[in-house]
Amino acid sequence: MGYDFSKKFIDSNAMDSYSSIDTETTKRFGKRVKAMPLSNVDYKQRFHKLKSSRTMKSPPSCGRIFLGYIVVRNLHTNKEYETWMPDHVFDEIYKLGT
Repeated sequence: MGYDFSKKFIDSNAMDSYSSIDTETTKRFGKRVKAMPLSNVDYKQRFHKLKSSRTMKSPPSCGRIFLGYIVVRNLHTNKEYETWMPDHVFDEIYKLGT
């Protein structure tokens, strides 16, 4: 199966649920997030297409392609937003499941 080019535009409700395993992260952004693997370049494309319809952090500069995750934080609050983070950072503070 080839690459799914529509993946970068899926709704956050279709993303997997993750739980924070870091106390400080939980305090700042809530215990649960929605997330999925997504490169920084794909996040940049998502940002440019969807930034007018949702709250999103700007993408990192992308001279190279890095693996990472799109993360929806502060779920179900008026502070909910999307951001991108490198996979090694995400893996240190979140685990799959609720």
